[in-house]
Amino acid sequence: MAYPTAISCGCLMGAGGVSHLHAAEWSVQPIFTVATDYDSDRNLQPGTKGSEEAVLYGDLKLQRALESTQIVLEPKFDLRRYSDSIWGPGNDRSLNAALVWTGERLKMTLTGFIANQTTLSTEVFESGVINGDTRRRTEQANGEWDWSENERRQTFLQLGYLSSSYSGTPLVELELPGYRYPSAALGERFFLSERLTLSVSAFGDALTSARQGNSSHEAGGQVEFIDQYTDATSFDISVGESRRSLSGQSGSGTNGSVTLTHLLERGSASLSYVRSLVPYGTGVLVERQQFAAALTRPITPELDANFTLMRLQNNASTVRLGLDRPYYNNALVGLSWKMGESWMLQPQVSAALTKPIPPLGSTAPIYDRTVLEWRAQLSLVWQPLPAKKSR
Repeated sequence: MAYPTAISCGCLMGAGGVSHLHAAEWSVQPIFTVATDYDSDRNLQPGTKGSEEAVLYGDLKLQRALESTQIVLEPKFDLRRYSDSIWGPGNDRSLNAALVWTGERLKMTLTGFIANQTTLSTEVFESGVINGDTRRRTEQANGEWDWSENERRQTFLQLGYLSSSYSGTPLVELELPGYRYPSAALGERFFLSERLTLSVSAFGDALTSARQGNSSHEAGGQVEFIDQYTDATSFDISVGESRRSLSGQSGSGTNGSVTLTHLLERGSASLSYVRSLVPYGTGVLVERQQFAAALTRPITPELDANFTLMRLQNNASTVRLGLDRPYYNNALVGLSWKMGESWMLQPQVSAALTKPIPPLGSTAPIYDRTVLEWRAQLSLVWQPLPAKKSR
């Protein structure tokens, strides 16, 4: 099943997420969604009963464009009700913001994200510590400065900050102490041709947490190739090597990602692989691999079909210490029916396979079982065209 994540929302507000607007123009676009679902096992643990959910989502996109500046604000909220009182009621709130300034040789991008969410929204893909009464506050800020030396060379500086904190029962707050996670990268970008870009950078990051005995950091180098192979096919490949200290244990490791995107005659397809360190609310950095495949295929001019496969895999030490599940497999099939200029109906079915998270040191047979979860969801979306006003 598909769960929203706070981090992915913040990253969407990067430079690529700001659409082009004419000078001195306002754009306002409201989006409202009503959704209902049945989920057989919301917390992916043995013995959990199935439950229904009803959600109202609200989203307002505000954009302002001047000659060299673009500003975006996007507040979101949702209200949730469940048939089983252990999950709620609940609500999530977030705010995205972005500022892009472009000069003759300098470009500056600043993005920010702040959210207050339940752990049912945030922890399924991370610690698995899910409680309807526990909330997570996430704060994220990113900045990038690009200085063009000439048409073929660009220097860039990237700075980032991510933090999480939790409120709820004393036991859950002990399990989820939260973290602060600053990061930085400095490098050179070379435009080898109209289609090929090479980037070389040095990077570092550090995680601090109230978790006893924990302090983790990483520093290394990375190389990235971006190739617009044809008008329909593009590659993005990056490989990095770093020295890292994770909870007092030092060593070296490899980060990397590969993304292939292809535009079909009708629709699009993508494949991706990511290996990286991921900060968890338990106050640790976890080495994780993610595999994903997606296909969008139009059936009629008004009806699209979507297919998604995903696997998350954690390293052995993460599982041994009881920090997360060994793996998570998910498959999703959905339809998007454009009922009119502003209305869409989106039914989807998803299924997941995983194993429960055992307490530290536990060898009980119940924690070696495979958990099968499935979800059926129906969403009605109202998304009118943006209202624009120029001075």
